[in-house]
Amino acid sequence: MWDPRSDSTRKYFTDKNATMARIHILLLVLLLTVSGCRASGSSRSGLAARKEISSDNSPMEDTQAARVAVSGKDKPDTNIKKVSLKFAESAEPDNSTKTPDFVRQSVSVHDSILLALSGNPDLVAIRETEQVGVATVGVAATYPFNPMVQVQVTPSQENRNIPNGGPGTTSHYVLLMQRIQLAHQQQFREDAAHSSLNGVRWNIHQAELQTTSLTAQLYFTALYQRGLLDVAKASQNNNERLLETLTKRFEAGDVSGADLATVRIDTRSTSQQLRLAEANYQSALRNLRRQLGLPPDSPEEIEGDLRMIRWLLPTAGNEESMMSGMGLQSVNAPGDNQAWMASWAASRPDVLVAHANIDVATANLHLATADRVPDVTMGPYYQQDPNGLTRFGLRAELNLPIINTGRPLETQRMTELNQRTAVWRQTLLRAELEAQAAFERYKLAYDVLAKEKTGSISELPQELQSLEKQFLAGEVDVVRIIQARTSILQNQRAQLDLFNELAQSAALLIGATGLPLEMLVEQY
Repeated sequence: MWDPRSDSTRKYFTDKNATMARIHILLLVLLLTVSGCRASGSSRSGLAARKEISSDNSPMEDTQAARVAVSGKDKPDTNIKKVSLKFAESAEPDNSTKTPDFVRQSVSVHDSILLALSGNPDLVAIRETEQVGVATVGVAATYPFNPMVQVQVTPSQENRNIPNGGPGTTSHYVLLMQRIQLAHQQQFREDAAHSSLNGVRWNIHQAELQTTSLTAQLYFTALYQRGLLDVAKASQNNNERLLETLTKRFEAGDVSGADLATVRIDTRSTSQQLRLAEANYQSALRNLRRQLGLPPDSPEEIEGDLRMIRWLLPTAGNEESMMSGMGLQSVNAPGDNQAWMASWAASRPDVLVAHANIDVATANLHLATADRVPDVTMGPYYQQDPNGLTRFGLRAELNLPIINTGRPLETQRMTELNQRTAVWRQTLLRAELEAQAAFERYKLAYDVLAKEKTGSISELPQELQSLEKQFLAGEVDVVRIIQARTSILQNQRAQLDLFNELAQSAALLIGATGLPLEMLVEQY
């Protein structure tokens, strides 16, 4: 008889359940294997599509798109097309990420000065101080004292000696007062603010003048370095050509190995000089671009040749003709150059700044003197006492100048005025000395250069080519050629040094006197 609780029965069902579980696991593995074989060709495309969709859609849409891409047969093909299309687009070169090819522009010395005056960071920052000075004038133009009102209300008074003075009686007291300055202090404050604003503006002009001078120095330095670079290039080209010629003649047995070695060493030396000249020129360009407020990799290049600039010598005699040629009105200039330079130095912005400081100190002195007169505080008042009596009147107050008479502050302002006057005199004297020294330096460089014969860089290869012809004819040796090349290079560098001295002295003369650049350099 079958008993469900017996051990044999339980063992039978246990073995049967284990066998069925194994069968289910085997069927599940087979199904997974078959589905994996069918989907193996689209697994990568599904992953790729999932990756592309995740960058554009929301997380919920990403999940749904991924499920559709894996489960269907046609959908993965569609996703493959989309992915391949995006891949083809990304494989194309992206022209938007390329660095644009800037067109190199050449700037003259006048263009450089204009760029520096508009884009120099220090100059742009100092110009903002003018607005502060204008605001200071607005503060000084505003009367510093406001009216004062005082109100006193005393309710619930009680006076038994007065018939109607019981509880509930109220007394009133209203006072309106204004502080009045009697010695015109307001005008002196405005004068001090306006003089301070003039000083700020002259400081801006002084910064502009120094920026102009420094920009001209850097521009002429870049031209000078480029001239040295051209000389170095001409020397290197000549040595390379000579080395090539000697190499062929050495192979033919016409020259000795010592001559070839000498020229090879000299070629290496000029190659190093060329690299050094290129580095110095690029450094000069970077300094100029920094002064102009341009990035170091800016494509702007300088134009012109330092030896092609036509220089002018301004004097007291030809100032009127120069100023009229520039469309400016000329004042009656002194007869001699020393007094003429002194007149230009007296109009320098830093001298005018010192003079504006004198005006500020004078206004402060007048203000301190006026403050010795006491201010009066006065105004009407209204009062009603508990008796019902109403009063109207005028009340005034002032300080008695007994302990502090204002004399110490006036003495301090007087001392400040004397100090500012001394500073102005010394600034004027220094400006005259600097202007005279700068003019003498420029005049000396101008006279020295006028006596020299100007040449071009093309003389270097022309003269050396004539020597090479003599060398090929056997008239001179290699040592003579090297000596001649050295002499020509020294002459070229000395000529550039003379032009550079004249250019640098012209830039310093602009900063020392405030002369317009057009009075020193003709348009070229």
